[in-house]
Amino acid sequence: MKKTLKLPTIIGIFILILGIVSGVFLINSNQTFKIGADVDVVPNDIKVTNITDSQATITWVTAKESSGFVKWGTSQGSLSKVALNETNEKSLVHSINILGIEAGKQVFFKINSGGKDFDNNGTPWLFNTLGSPIVSGNLPVASGTILNETNSTPAKALVYITINGKTVSSLTSSQGNFVIPLAQYLENVSETQIAEINAVSELNNSTSAVAKVSLLKAIPVMVIGKTYDFRNIETTDNQNLPQSSLSVPEAIEKSSRFEITKSPSQTQETTVTVESIEDGEIITTTDPEFFGTGPKNLDLEVTIESELQSATVSTNSQGKWIWSPPNNLEPGEHKLTLKWTDTAGIVRTITRSFIVQAAEGPAFVSTPSATPINSASPPATTKASTTPVASQSASSSPKSTPETGSLTPTIGLFMFGISVLFGSLFVFKKINVN
Repeated sequence: MKKTLKLPTIIGIFILILGIVSGVFLINSNQTFKIGADVDVVPNDIKVTNITDSQATITWVTAKESSGFVKWGTSQGSLSKVALNETNEKSLVHSINILGIEAGKQVFFKINSGGKDFDNNGTPWLFNTLGSPIVSGNLPVASGTILNETNSTPAKALVYITINGKTVSSLTSSQGNFVIPLAQYLENVSETQIAEINAVSELNNSTSAVAKVSLLKAIPVMVIGKTYDFRNIETTDNQNLPQSSLSVPEAIEKSSRFEITKSPSQTQETTVTVESIEDGEIITTTDPEFFGTGPKNLDLEVTIESELQSATVSTNSQGKWIWSPPNNLEPGEHKLTLKWTDTAGIVRTITRSFIVQAAEGPAFVSTPSATPINSASPPATTKASTTPVASQSASSSPKSTPETGSLTPTIGLFMFGISVLFGSLFVFKKINVN
C-alpha cells in the first residue's frame, strides 16, 4: 500500500527547514555584526600621566561619544581590578584614575570602550609606579581656561602639562577651566623652567603653548586651534590672570576639579559600611545581595542608580543591614548608593561602583602598534599612543576582523535545529507505522 505524507509530517519538515534557515541567517548576521563593529569607539592617543607611587591616570580620545573604564592588575594574566569613570557620562575625551597601586609595581591595563576591550596587539599596556612618594616642593597649582574655536564658549578638553619629560593631566570642567596640583605629581623644579601645555578637545582639535613654570598658576586663556608662546609673560604680584589678547566670557568662572584633603579634625568618621562589595569590583551574578553595618535601628536609603531600583532598609539590633534589588541587574556598569542622616542631622552618602559581567566574560578586541611586553619595558613616564586595530592580522583594518564574542545564541539555535530534526523524524516514523 502506497504511503503518503500527512499534514503533521509536512508541518514538521517546514519547522525543520525554518529552524535551519533561521540558524544560518543568524550565524551570518552575527558574523556581519562582528565584522562591522563600531570602530568609532576605538581608543586613540592613549597616555599614562599623573604617575606617583600609588596612582596614575589613563587618558584617551574616541571618534564617537562613549563610556569606558580600565581593567588593570599587577600581573599580565590577571586584570581583575577595575577603575571607573567618576561621572559615567559618554564623552569623546576620557580620563580615568587608577588608585591604590603599590609602589614600584609594574601595572598592566586594558581599556573597555563602548563595551569592547582593547589592548596593545594582544597584550596589555603597561607602566611602572614610582618606588617612593613624591617629594613635594613649592610648585604652583596650575590653572587656566580652554575655549572652543569660536572664542566664546568653554571647551571640553584633556589638558596636558609636561615639565622635564614628565606629564600631568586633567579634564576641563563644564566652564572650560582646569586645575592641576603640580606638587602632587612632580618634584620641585625651578620657576624659570619651561613647561609645555597641550589641550585636546572633543573634536580632536588641539591648542598648545609654552610658558615658564612661574606662569602656570595663572595661564592665559587658550583657544582650540591656536598656538601660544607665553615665555615672555611675567606674573603679577597680586597673582591675577596675565593679560592676553583673548577675552573670557563673563559667564565663565574659575572652579576647582580636585578636592583638597581635609585634616582628621575636619572629617567626621563614617559609621555606615558596605561589606559585600568593593569599589570597582567585577561580579558575575545578576542578583547580588548587598550588606554592611551601621548604628542600630538606622534607616538607610539604598539605590541602584543605573537602573533606578531603591528601597529603605533599617539596621537591626546588631547594627547590620542587608538588601537585594527586586529586579535582576543587566550586565554592565552600576552604582550602589547609600544615603542616611547622622546624629548631627547631616545627610551622608556612600557609593560603590561595580560591574556585572556575564559568566563567559566580555568580548574583546585587541589592539596593535605599541612595543610588546618584555624585560626591557619602557619607563613609567612612557606614554602609549596608538591606533588600535584587530590583532588577528596586523595589516588588516578594524572593520575586516571579527571580534571574539559569545556563541551562546548560535549554539542554542543549532540545538533547536537538531531537536526539530529528531522530532520531525520521530513524527514521520510514528505516522508511517500507524
